[in-house]
Amino acid sequence: MSDTDTTFVFSDENTTWIPLSSYPIPNRGMNFGDGVFETMVFDEVKIRFLDHHRQRAKEGLLALGIDTKYADPRSIENLIAFKYPGQKLRVRWNLFRSGTGKYTPLENHLVQTIHLEPFHASPKVKSLAGFSDSVRLFYSPWSRFKTLNSLPYILAAQERLRKNWDEILLLDASGNISEAGASNIFWEKDGQIFTPSLFCGCISGVSRRVIIEEFWKKDITILEGAFDPMEILNAERAWVSNVTGVSYLDKLNQTKFSTEPIEWLDKIFE
Repeated sequence: MSDTDTTFVFSDENTTWIPLSSYPIPNRGMNFGDGVFETMVFDEVKIRFLDHHRQRAKEGLLALGIDTKYADPRSIENLIAFKYPGQKLRVRWNLFRSGTGKYTPLENHLVQTIHLEPFHASPKVKSLAGFSDSVRLFYSPWSRFKTLNSLPYILAAQERLRKNWDEILLLDASGNISEAGASNIFWEKDGQIFTPSLFCGCISGVSRRVIIEEFWKKDITILEGAFDPMEILNAERAWVSNVTGVSYLDKLNQTKFSTEPIEWLDKIFE
């Protein structure tokens, strides 16, 4: 697969996706990060967790005041099923405000682009993780969405590489655990499951939502809240998740965790 044959833009006029070799510059997505995005998995025949992606995308657009008309990943699913049947693909769906202008938008129409690439599942185990000392996250009315301004995660990824870690955990402005570099974080202690509240500035991940729902279906208590880093350092097991799957943490700082998988949890992403 190449970038030239796996990038498409949605045509409002024809209500269909057309191949894209370039998009006009300047645009508000590039100039201001004025939009949101979804990372999705096409699982050979369908987009995994499609309804959850659609809901989060629309909620993000509404938070930014962008028209939600045509914001429906079913059209993406139909396109991929027709052009790339039987393939497992990672789908980047960008949704941003049309027009240029300056800080004040001149219009609120929706522009959509997608980019497809081969899917690679999350590693089953991440050997070494640590806490970021250079990036803090802040709660806002839009912090739960994946906006096109992803600088905190870029800077965190650079720190992770410098320190030769496999994963990095981010804290919020109050020093509470927020999330991982590109994933949500969960841990298990004394038979209970914990994950940070959205008020700690983390992304409202699709996989986070699915995992929480599955635990509740199994009548397993999962607690959302503001947790000091010592809470996870005293846990027995910890894992991170995004739409590509679950990765268990082997070691966080000097704390060693169990990496025994939760089989039913892993199967959600198979």
